[in-house]
Amino acid sequence: MDFPTPTPLPLQPAPILTWGIAAPGEIASMFTAAVNTYGTQKITAVASRSMERAESFAKAHSLENAFGSYDDMFASDTIDVVYISNHIDGHLDLADAALHAGKHVLVEKPLHYSSTRSRQSLELARDKGLMMTEAMWSRYLPQASVITQILGSEEFGRPEHMIASFAVDNRAISRLWEKGTGGITYDMGIYPIALAYQVFGKPSSIKALGKVTANGLDEGSLVQLDYDSGAVATLMISGVASFPCQATISGEKMALTLDHPFFVPTTLRLSDKELYQTEKSWADGMPARGHSGLHYQAEWFATYVEQGLKESPVHTHEEIVTNLEVAEEIYRQLGASPAL
Repeated sequence: MDFPTPTPLPLQPAPILTWGIAAPGEIASMFTAAVNTYGTQKITAVASRSMERAESFAKAHSLENAFGSYDDMFASDTIDVVYISNHIDGHLDLADAALHAGKHVLVEKPLHYSSTRSRQSLELARDKGLMMTEAMWSRYLPQASVITQILGSEEFGRPEHMIASFAVDNRAISRLWEKGTGGITYDMGIYPIALAYQVFGKPSSIKALGKVTANGLDEGSLVQLDYDSGAVATLMISGVASFPCQATISGEKMALTLDHPFFVPTTLRLSDKELYQTEKSWADGMPARGHSGLHYQAEWFATYVEQGLKESPVHTHEEIVTNLEVAEEIYRQLGASPAL
């Protein structure tokens, strides 16, 4: 089997929308730099509760406007879309305010700790006739379309098993270990959880083992997801251990490996299922590497807005909520709690 042709960007150029950044921070900085360098979208403003932080961010990224109030930016007639990247427990408060102001919304992953609260905001967006989705940027990378085509092919056969690991020693990142801002399952584990949904859909059962910190957050877990089809996904998630962050999907006839790190522009390997494998590889040949790939989601988002969509067809509202339900169940079984 040969690798199919990727679809890295919309077939028609995306309309250029004006974007505002709600909450300057590390991921917002990477998103803005990626869009400014590789994308066509126009980020013009940033808002923070601190005017000093907003002005500093605007200067660093050559943005036209800085706001010392989120509501002031949401009220601006010059903003079409708001990108939200504050702490997890505050994502949806800002999202709801932006929606009430008539703005489309792209919210950093995970959408929230609560699947119920997430569903409410997604329903609000639909009621308002606005586009809202979670920034699961890996779904918009060139490799995502390659993966989808392979998994749907007769040559690969029905996906039967998957093993995915996101294990990095992130003890130095303080926010991951604080309630309201962190949680390894929600911040890191959401990637393999989302990949499992992409491959198999909604799981029928969840089994989780892991370790909980003194303040009630998870340090890591080993998760088994079972499906009505008989398929099984095994996820290894850790903020302390460091293992290759790769994923392998085993189908009836072939196996597909997403090399480290599997959720950024990477190499794919397609092999037979023998002990001494014969394999072919595919590498993303686009210029955007690492987190520079964040710009793809902005291009597709703008296209969906032009098409009048209220959700992403490759990362639906139902999937977003289901993935959060999986994270909630992992936390329940571990006896952990991410919220303040």
